[in-house]
Amino acid sequence: MDVVETTNVQVIEAFIWISILTMIVSREIYNIAIMINPDRQIARFTQMRWCNVFVESSPDFLSDIIKTKFEVYGSQALDPHVNRERFRDNLWA
Repeated sequence: MDVVETTNVQVIEAFIWISILTMIVSREIYNIAIMINPDRQIARFTQMRWCNVFVESSPDFLSDIIKTKFEVYGSQALDPHVNRERFRDNLWA
C-alpha cells in the first residue's frame, strides 16, 4: 500500500477491500484444498508459499471457473421457447 501514490480516498478504500477479499478467497481455497487432499501434502505449504502459488495461479484458476460456469449458465439460460409469440409483445408494440 505504501507504493500507491494517491490521496483519493475511494482508491485507497478499493485497494483495502481488494486485499481483504483476496485474503478471504485465498484462505477458502486453501481450506478446500486441505479438505480434499487425502494425504495432506498441501498442509506443508507455508503461508508465504501458498500466497505465491495463489497469486501466480489465480488468473488461470479464475479463467477456468468462469469458462466452466458460463458453459453451465449458457446452457441453462437458453430460452427453449425463443420462437414462441409472447403475450406481451402485442401490448408494447
